[in-house]
Amino acid sequence: MTTIPDSNPHEPGPPRDQSHHTNDPEPVDAAPGQALLEPLPSSEMFLASFAGVRPIAGRDILDPAFDLVACQCEERLAEAILTDETASLEELRTAGESLVSARTDIVMLVTIIDDAVREWLKARCHGDPTAPVLPVTPNNKPRGVVVHTESVGDIAARMAELWGLLNAYAPDVSDPPEAVLLMELCDGYDALAAEIESGRRLPAGV
Repeated sequence: MTTIPDSNPHEPGPPRDQSHHTNDPEPVDAAPGQALLEPLPSSEMFLASFAGVRPIAGRDILDPAFDLVACQCEERLAEAILTDETASLEELRTAGESLVSARTDIVMLVTIIDDAVREWLKARCHGDPTAPVLPVTPNNKPRGVVVHTESVGDIAARMAELWGLLNAYAPDVSDPPEAVLLMELCDGYDALAAEIESGRRLPAGV
């Protein structure tokens, strides 16, 4: 089960994925002409990235995921102003522009993440002749491979949104509902990532 790190973004703990142990086996060299393919980032790496920990791997996915947090915060602030009956016309106009900009940026960041995952899948196909050939459609989907209903970018956006909501609570608030939802989403993502890496499932949009 995923452990949600300290919600204080200024005091993040390192993700377990980046820990090093003296007893760990030496990395296996890749076959000639074939580079080792990094696994998809784990949920703990996503959470650490949201908290401001600079990733050492998977930056093509984790860097845009980090930017999602700020964009969704901007979206929530704009929505709050737009529903404030005391807001002036100028404040409403500015909030409307911010809302459109934030939502546009979120869509762009989700697309960037999905493009990175697509490139990861292509690299995997080149290293494994038995891997599904992209792009996958309902007509050419390999037998036994299930296409997930969401893309990795969609899931990352939901994780970032829950992370932002969780950090908006006062420090003395215990057991906010977003904590449970985020943990469940992280567990679901880790299971999906494992199935993608094994070739049993593909994310939407590939």
